[in-house]
Amino acid sequence: MARDDYETRHKRQAQGIAKVKAEGKYRGRQPNVALHHDILDQLTLERSYSQIQEKLGCSRATIAKVVKQQI
Repeated sequence: MARDDYETRHKRQAQGIAKVKAEGKYRGRQPNVALHHDILDQLTLERSYSQIQEKLGCSRATIAKVVKQQI
């Protein structure tokens, strides 16, 4: 029963998102541009991921994502 409720809720959510996307209103979560800029600054100073993570308080995944976007 709980599984059915979960699946119904999931389907309704997907329908709502599809509807709003069709209207052009759904954009998802926006990136933190200031943090990305700070990460790039630290990378140009040849800091390690661990040093950047400690200084800026972000995750390694965020740092890797910024690096991947720059390639």
